[in-house]
Order: sequence, then structure tokens, then C-alpha cells
Amino acid sequence: MSWLYWIRLAFNSLWVLGAAVILAAFGFCYYDAHVGGERLRARLITPAFRMWLLIGLTLIGLGAALTASRWWERALWGLLCAANVWQIWVFWQESRSGED
Repeated sequence: MSWLYWIRLAFNSLWVLGAAVILAAFGFCYYDAHVGGERLRARLITPAFRMWLLIGLTLIGLGAALTASRWWERALWGLLCAANVWQIWVFWQESRSGED
């Protein structure tokens, strides 16, 4: 097998990993809400779920950008990925300022 095959496999695994992160975060919130007797909506608006959702969306955008065949597809997926990274940065800065 060619080394190009392994690179493509790694790029495709990024969006699969991102989807897995989102599904795992959603599943944990569902379980936590059920055990705690809360509504699922109350758990989905927590900062912890928001962070994992943004990480998963970033991985999906990165994987899609790296596997896109046209330049404009790469640009659009790259913009989505950059927006998610920006949101993670803002979220991290807000959480750090809350600790002080």
C-alpha cells in the first residue's frame, strides 16, 4: 500500500473522530440528565457539553477540509473549522477569567 493511502485514512478518521466526540458528549449528557432527574435540555446548555461539541465540530470541519476535492470546498470547510477554533478560544478565555 502506498503512503498516500495512510494519509487519506488519517484525514478521513478526523471527521469520524469528531462525530464520535459529539455522540459521546450527547450520550453522556443524556445519561447524566436521566440519573440526576433533570431535563436533557438543561444538560445540553452546560459549558462542558458546549466545549465538546465545538471540539467535535472542529474535527469534522478539519477532516472534511482535508478530504475535499475542490478548492472552494476546502475554503468553506476551513472557514467553519476556523470559526469553531475561534469559539473554543473565546470559551477558554471566558472560563479562565472566571477562575481569577
